[in-house]
Amino acid sequence: MIGAVLCEAIQTALQGAFPDVYVGLPQDNDRITMPAIILELRSDAVVGSPLERGTLTALVASQADDTAPAAHAQFVADVGAFMRTLTIDSDAVQLHGIVTASSDAQHAERHWQTPLTFTIGFSPL
Repeated sequence: MIGAVLCEAIQTALQGAFPDVYVGLPQDNDRITMPAIILELRSDAVVGSPLERGTLTALVASQADDTAPAAHAQFVADVGAFMRTLTIDSDAVQLHGIVTASSDAQHAERHWQTPLTFTIGFSPL
């Protein structure tokens, strides 16, 4: 439950930073328009603590037929830079930290969809 609240807060932050970009979750029933950022969070509670640790994936996608590879690469870089300095405004969840978890070795082969993976720590307020 707290993970869903965190995703909503991150979604709001991304929408503020990228107002012309669709930001959503895989289970949303909305029509996805391009460019888009799709968020997915998998988390576990730290035993004996209110803290949770998770893996957040932001799939950064552009329309292949009207986006140059350099423009998509810049979009990915902009989203990655924003995520590494992410702050959220929430009365229910606190973000303790976010770091880049891995890079996609096949980024060059998938010009239009690039997953960015982060390790994230959070807890309820």
